Amino acid sequence: MKKGYGSCPGTCGELVQGISGNKESISSYCIDLFSRVMVWDSDGGDPTYKTRKRKSLDAIGLVFEHFGYDKSESEKLNIIIKSNIPVGKGMASSTADIGASVMAVLDYLNRDMSPDLISKLVAKIEPTDSIFHKEVCIFDPINGEVRESLGLLANKKVLVLEPNSKISTVRLRGNKSYHRDILKNKCLTDNSFEMLKRGFRSGDVDLIGKACKNSAFANELIKKTPFLEEIIEISERHRFDFVNIAHTGTVVGMVFDEDRNIKNVIDELRDSRISEEYKRIYVRSVIDGGLRRGDYDGRLHKKT
Repeated sequence: MKKGYGSCPGTCGELVQGISGNKESISSYCIDLFSRVMVWDSDGGDPTYKTRKRKSLDAIGLVFEHFGYDKSESEKLNIIIKSNIPVGKGMASSTADIGASVMAVLDYLNRDMSPDLISKLVAKIEPTDSIFHKEVCIFDPINGEVRESLGLLANKKVLVLEPNSKISTVRLRGNKSYHRDILKNKCLTDNSFEMLKRGFRSGDVDLIGKACKNSAFANELIKKTPFLEEIIEISERHRFDFVNIAHTGTVVGMVFDEDRNIKNVIDELRDSRISEEYKRIYVRSVIDGGLRRGDYDGRLHKKT
């Protein structure tokens, strides 16, 4: 039985998001939460779709068309999508599902596509993220294009503050006020992207943190982040690297060096009113971006 496997990491929100120059841009980092996909032959029977995620199925069809195959052949594949990325929190769960599906079908077809090409393909389906690329970058989510690669966030972890509340990115972006408000924020976000670039070039984490902070406060015009000032105050008092938010989601990240013990900070957060909003508080590792080919962790298997 022929099979194909692929996986894609999620994010913890974005470092900066908004207008840069004359285009909407985002910059995010990946964490060790994954969407994993397996595709396999249907052996002539009716295919099994262990997913209701139409966008992933559409992406698989686009891959078939790209390589000159009949798109209808893609509809004969069995597909399973499994993910531990929270949905509706601004952690790129939808983009990761689509990307992992693309990689699984590339593995199945024994074909390759560059991250740039995959990003542009996925952007035909919905605004996308930079997670198909290894490095942190400034990215055009509408056209699926890297505007500038910045580098890696090495040896870092993130304390994730995840609320129960969810936001539909598609619905938020569809509001008439969204594009009006990001234009109002243009000066602030443009400066934030410039600071972010300088911070990565010089290795100045404080400058990266200032860029994230400015972008987060600018985003209050679009979507309020509960306890934002209090979270930043705790982060600065305990000398975390920076705080970043999900600009069209609800999660918040507090980034720190991976060798630090932050149990006291977690206890402080859980004993505060902040935990009334952010019901889940947990640590994940910051990792390189990029799609992974093959049976990534050995756990995604078709039940027999």
